[in-house]
Amino acid sequence: MNKKLVANVAALVLLTLAALGSGYAQSASPACNNKLIAGNYGFTIQGNKLGGQGPTGPQVGVAMTEFDGQVGLTQIDTVTVNGEVVADFTHTPATGTYTVNSDCTGTFTINFTDGRPPVVANFVVVEGGSEIDTVVISAGGNQGIIASGSIGKRRFAKHCTSAH
Repeated sequence: MNKKLVANVAALVLLTLAALGSGYAQSASPACNNKLIAGNYGFTIQGNKLGGQGPTGPQVGVAMTEFDGQVGLTQIDTVTVNGEVVADFTHTPATGTYTVNSDCTGTFTINFTDGRPPVVANFVVVEGGSEIDTVVISAGGNQGIIASGSIGKRRFAKHCTSAH
């Protein structure tokens, strides 16, 4: 009977270690899905505004975008066009949706609350989700906004949260 007890305990220990090992392996290589980019990402914004209301010319800015791990996002930003501030961090945060595909490509749409037209961007998730490389594919329709790609880096600082 002692041998049977020892065998059962050994089997239980081996099974527990195998389960812990498989859980570790899964977390070491996360699947490409919406949860992969949950959190805050800082972006730089570059491009040109060619027409529409307000100033035209070179467009630059910074943004903090929070992805909720499901399909929603919120963003605050500060943007200048030809040196004139057209948006700043005091406006109501923009909201939107996003999708991460199984091949780590994706799309997001940002709907602004301050009169700016919606922006649609394609992206690639790299570095295990710590970075998102983007290119704007639609911005402004008749507003004539052309924006170049940008890189969003995940921000881990616990004291830094988005204002929403």
